[in-house]
Amino acid sequence: MGDTEVSRDLAAVDWAATPLGPPAGWPPSLRSALRIMLGSRFAMWMAWGPELTFLCNDAYRRDTLGKKYPWALGRPASEVWAEIWPDIGPRISSVIETGEATWDEALRLFLSRSGYTEETYHTFSYSPLTGDDGAIAGMLCVVSEDTDRIIAERRMTTLRDLGAPQSEAELWAAVEGALGARPDDLPFTLVYLFHADEPVLTCATGVPAGHLCTDPALWPAPDGAAHTVGGLAGLPTGAWDEPPSAARVVPLGEYGFLVAGLNRYRPFDDAYAGFVDLVAGQITARLAAARAYEAERQRAESLAELDRAKTAFFTNVSHEFRTPLTLLLGPVEDALADQARPLAAEQRSRLEVVHRNAERMLKLVNTLLDFSQLESGRLEPHREPLDLARLTADLAELFAGAAARAGLRIEVDCPPLPRTVYADRDMWAKIVLNLLSNALKFTFTGAISVRLRVVQEDVELAVTDTGVGIEPADQARLFDRFHRVHGVRARTHEGSGIGLALVAELTALHDGSVGVRSAPGQGSTFTVRIPFGDGPAFPTADSAVVPHVAGYLAEVERWVGAPATAPPPALPDLAAPRVLVVDDNADMREYIRRVLGSDYQVIEAADGVEALERLRAGSVDLMLTDVMMPNLDGFGLLAAVRADTRPGHLPIIVLSARAGDEATIEGLDAGADDYLVKPFSPRELRARVRANLEYDRIRRTRDELQRNRELLDQAQRLASVGSWELDLATGDIRGSDEFLRQFAVTSEELLDEHGRALINSRVLPADRDRVDAAIDAAVDGAALDYESRVQMADGTVRIFRTIGELERDPSGHPVRLRGANQDITEQRTAEQAIAAAAAAQEAAAREHSIADQLQRSLLPPVTLAPEHLELAAYYRPGVAGTQVGGDWYDVIELGADRTALVMGDVMGRGVQAAAVMGQLRAAVRAYARLDLPPADVLEYLDGVVRDLREDQIVTCVYAVYDPGERSLTYANAGHLPPLLLLPGAAPRPLTSSGPPLGTGPLTLAEERVELPVGALLTLYTDGLVEHRDRDIDAGIFALAALVGDLHCPLADAPDRLVAQLLPDGPDDDITLLMTRVVGEPGEEQSVIQHIPAHERAVRDARRLVDSTLRRWAAPPRVVDDMVLLVSELTANAVLHGRPPIQLRLRRTQTHVVLELHDTAPYLPRKQRPTPDDEHGRGLQLVASLCDRWGTRPTADGKAVWCMRSI
Repeated sequence: MGDTEVSRDLAAVDWAATPLGPPAGWPPSLRSALRIMLGSRFAMWMAWGPELTFLCNDAYRRDTLGKKYPWALGRPASEVWAEIWPDIGPRISSVIETGEATWDEALRLFLSRSGYTEETYHTFSYSPLTGDDGAIAGMLCVVSEDTDRIIAERRMTTLRDLGAPQSEAELWAAVEGALGARPDDLPFTLVYLFHADEPVLTCATGVPAGHLCTDPALWPAPDGAAHTVGGLAGLPTGAWDEPPSAARVVPLGEYGFLVAGLNRYRPFDDAYAGFVDLVAGQITARLAAARAYEAERQRAESLAELDRAKTAFFTNVSHEFRTPLTLLLGPVEDALADQARPLAAEQRSRLEVVHRNAERMLKLVNTLLDFSQLESGRLEPHREPLDLARLTADLAELFAGAAARAGLRIEVDCPPLPRTVYADRDMWAKIVLNLLSNALKFTFTGAISVRLRVVQEDVELAVTDTGVGIEPADQARLFDRFHRVHGVRARTHEGSGIGLALVAELTALHDGSVGVRSAPGQGSTFTVRIPFGDGPAFPTADSAVVPHVAGYLAEVERWVGAPATAPPPALPDLAAPRVLVVDDNADMREYIRRVLGSDYQVIEAADGVEALERLRAGSVDLMLTDVMMPNLDGFGLLAAVRADTRPGHLPIIVLSARAGDEATIEGLDAGADDYLVKPFSPRELRARVRANLEYDRIRRTRDELQRNRELLDQAQRLASVGSWELDLATGDIRGSDEFLRQFAVTSEELLDEHGRALINSRVLPADRDRVDAAIDAAVDGAALDYESRVQMADGTVRIFRTIGELERDPSGHPVRLRGANQDITEQRTAEQAIAAAAAAQEAAAREHSIADQLQRSLLPPVTLAPEHLELAAYYRPGVAGTQVGGDWYDVIELGADRTALVMGDVMGRGVQAAAVMGQLRAAVRAYARLDLPPADVLEYLDGVVRDLREDQIVTCVYAVYDPGERSLTYANAGHLPPLLLLPGAAPRPLTSSGPPLGTGPLTLAEERVELPVGALLTLYTDGLVEHRDRDIDAGIFALAALVGDLHCPLADAPDRLVAQLLPDGPDDDITLLMTRVVGEPGEEQSVIQHIPAHERAVRDARRLVDSTLRRWAAPPRVVDDMVLLVSELTANAVLHGRPPIQLRLRRTQTHVVLELHDTAPYLPRKQRPTPDDEHGRGLQLVASLCDRWGTRPTADGKAVWCMRSI
């Protein structure tokens, strides 16, 4: 029956005690059915015989039986599934009686397989099983459990039905609908929300009214984490006949918590807990969204109410402004136009400023009133027939004068239109005037064009400028109310951000549209498109310019700098303080100049950039600056001035229309000295300027006094001079404060004791006799000038110089000595340090010179010229005072045209490092003569290094070039990677490297690279690539880039590389060796031939060499000698070597090289036999016939070679 777990457990059942009896007596039909069931991977169970004995397979045991296994095997099915027998028993009976199969899909069954009654779902079929006699003897069930799928779908439906309500009321309705309609998973739910930190039941499902479980005291609020509450009786049952055994309490964020009754027929596992958390999470998210939505709705209503209040306010205040503005403009215009009583020039200038700014205010009031009427829906266009082309052209011509003064052209192209346009004349004028003033504001060179065209059934106005242009991100909001483009160059920073918005609104009232095309730095084109419109056929209205144009013209006239009409104020004294006035409003600058001009030199600037230029051009004593300006505003100007590192403090007064403590604090925090709110009176302005200049004068005086005091104190400390007086009669000494400090005594001590003895006690014993002798000599009339060492109270010793003179009485007798002591300790210490430094520098220079000469004597002059290589080298010691390392390089001929290239660096300094370098160079040459592989040479050299000193570290790279194979074999012990430049490729580092020599056990890898003709190899030390302002990796990268870009002879390359990498000179020793493979294709001839190791080997080798050399036109004497040489070497290879044997013959312009390779593991050595020695005659012949010969190891054995010049 197979080798499964169930099969083994079936074998262990006592079948004799069951209705089926021992297995030996089972009918074949039962055995066959059982075998099929046990071999299936589908979950199956079967019942056999009258008692319906239970049997199952492994899949059914694993998926369904649970704790009933293996107890169920061999028992009646009605006993195994007693809890569901009312559901499945009739189905089984029907199959047994009728022989017809049954089918059930996702049938809910409550199983007791897990220690509790469990809600499960199964899809299964019952099929009849026949016995040996053909009668129905049992039943087979094939089953698939769907519990997880059904439960998951049910829970997903619940979550989906929670929906996305907008309001809080909709949320609780959705919760009651979704959770109340499906109480299987959550038999009851309670939602508590916090009100004044107390939980209040807000929503419930599955709970009868007044049920005890609604008491919040039963459910402790979760402290940030969900928890389960059990042991409560009488909970609502929901969809079940038994109440839940537990409930889950889950927090709803900061809002409250959810209590969810748990289905007692399902295990509370991670999936169940996750479902409850998702329900709580969705309720929390929907609640937050609903409250945010409600808050936003209330905010929108508040904003709408504020907007309506604002509209009403602007409407009222605009009307209120018009009356005083009318009373301002009327009398002012009358006074300016009065020819009978003309105004004086200064008074006229003042009234013109009043008139211009009143017109500007009237323009702003009219614009605000227009917006108020637009928002209230009370502004309607008064359509009348217009000659729109003439009206537009007349409006544009009004700007021609201002544009010309700004260096711009106004180009008007408004041909007559084919039809009359019906539009509001006043609105159209405002559209044109706003577009023209906007163009003039942002255009500094070029022209402004105004074009009128018919486009389809509409009229299109296009105003194009060559100004600063508009960023794409700003174009989308250009026609929004109060939107202003920041950070662009403009003639002024003034503006309300409503001009273009008004254009869009007035165009919309004409059923038209606006647009813009622009790019930064390329200008802009604004288009307004309106329909022709319809109206009565009365004559076209006159195109006379509409009212309120004066406000626009006055504004642009001030932007472009209209000629000033005011007489200049009285000139101040040339010594008067200089005041810089920074404001983009020309009237404001002129007003301040008039107020301050009689007392101060006033300099003007239109923005922050121009102000900085004025500050750089000359000194300024005070600056007055506006806040809102183009190009660079007041705060940016403040930051730039305060960031200036030049000495001195510039007083700055900020002028701003923003009032209040917050605005004042912001200005003072930005670095201003004072903050003056517009409007201000002339008296207040003069007082603020005078007070800040006076405060600055006091501050400068204070700083000057402080500097003088510090200089005086410094001079006193530096002098350290103490004066004294010695009474020769009494021996008393009197001294100044500095003298008392120098000797650490008080004036009382000098008077109480014998002063001279006290002072002498402070002098070091070694100096006392000399001091006494000097004083005695001075009493006799000699000059007093000596130095002495004095021990201070803290134990330190100071050096003093004493200078004095003798004072005599009228009779010529000595009376007293007067003099001064000066502390010269630092001076003498400095002198000693300078002397010591000079001596050390001289010793270091001498050592450096010796080391340099030693290194140069040990480094090979590049006179070696291998036929296949071009060499160039550079060596330079570090400058005086830097470490002198043991850098070296070497070029060694190995024979057979092979060349060794060596570079190393001994860590250390001076002569010692150079001496170590010399020993290592000699050792390398000795090991190279043995023709050892590069890795072996460095490993032997490591032993030499460790024998020299324990702490000695050396880096070295050893490479061997073989022209026969056009290859380089190398090993690297901690040295910088050589750079290899192949023809047609970029330089690359040969990075294979091991540890430095002398650092411990050494095992090095050996690498081989191809080196064709033209290849360039660069070896170098760290002094070339490592610099104080560049790390070593960056230096190697820079060297590789320069090597790859060389366009000079190789002999000049090292000097050029050093000059480019180290323009300021080296910090350390530099060693550089560059090697290029030379030769032309075809100039070298070679042949390689395998020689069989038999008795004809010598003959074959001789024939090959003879024929080859004659074909190469070698001289006959050379041919004969080489034939004899190959005879000897081949015979040795056959007798003493190991096959296979390879013969290599190569001819260059100057010589012939012969090599024989075999696989013998040992190396023959050259011998010099005596004349009567019978052994070694062959090698003696070889030595006499060739110029050089030798042996070397190969990867597979050894090679014997010889060279013969042609």
